Amino acid sequence: MRDEGDFPTVRFRKCSSCGKVYTGSLTGADACPICHTSFRTEDPSEAAVFRTCIRGHVHFIIQGPLRKLGQLEDLRGQIDGALADNADSIAFAFESASFLNSSLINLLVKTMQTLSIVGKPTFIVTRDADTLESLQMMDLDRVMRILPDRESYLAALA
Repeated sequence: MRDEGDFPTVRFRKCSSCGKVYTGSLTGADACPICHTSFRTEDPSEAAVFRTCIRGHVHFIIQGPLRKLGQLEDLRGQIDGALADNADSIAFAFESASFLNSSLINLLVKTMQTLSIVGKPTFIVTRDADTLESLQMMDLDRVMRILPDRESYLAALA
């Protein structure tokens, strides 16, 4: 077991079942230590990606964790289509997508690199603590603009 003092990020979680508050961080614990209720209730089969376009700016809404290869390939195809259509920017809105695997991170980085070559921004729109922590651990918050909500994203486009 890892020592909590070695990590800069420690979050407090409140169990939805027993109501007790406990610390959660990068130890890998995914359940309440008292009643063992899992706080990860997402079903990978329920993940979905929606694409919207606002005045040439493409906005992907990602609901649930993209853990299946087919889901990632679908997103990759949609991103390629947006790049081929010469999108002015691309935003990824993570809604309850607390698990960012290496394939998804790779896809985000490649999209950001492709757009930055032509001087166009990549945005991340999320308030999810797990998603933000993942992005911060890889310093992606330093190279991608992270916004808390859709209204902030729309204001950034103006």
